[in-house]
Amino acid sequence: MMKTLSTMLKVAALCLVATGTAATFVHTAPAYAQSKPLDAPRTSGIVGERYDGYAAVRDANAPASIRKLVEDTNAERRKVYEQQAASTGAPATEVGKVYASQIMSAAPAGWWFQGADGAWVQK
Repeated sequence: MMKTLSTMLKVAALCLVATGTAATFVHTAPAYAQSKPLDAPRTSGIVGERYDGYAAVRDANAPASIRKLVEDTNAERRKVYEQQAASTGAPATEVGKVYASQIMSAAPAGWWFQGADGAWVQK
């Protein structure tokens, strides 16, 4: 019970930090974590964003270059989430979810998002 409460408080603190400093994240995150190279594949629907803060290939026929771009982006994001987890004490999985909500909020209409149930929805 205490561990769960402690984790919840850490995640809440992270949420406050993340929502208050979203611009800081954009300026401090590695280039792949910002995912500008993914904008075109996301706009076309080939790539979507998952609930856990990672990108995913939606099109089974996506070229290898897009698959590699998603892999590289996710590797950079993982580093950022683990760094944030280490500095806040929140689990990296929860850090990813916080950033997923920021990505979703900032995304333009038309981008695809995958929920925890695996269903894809278009913003």
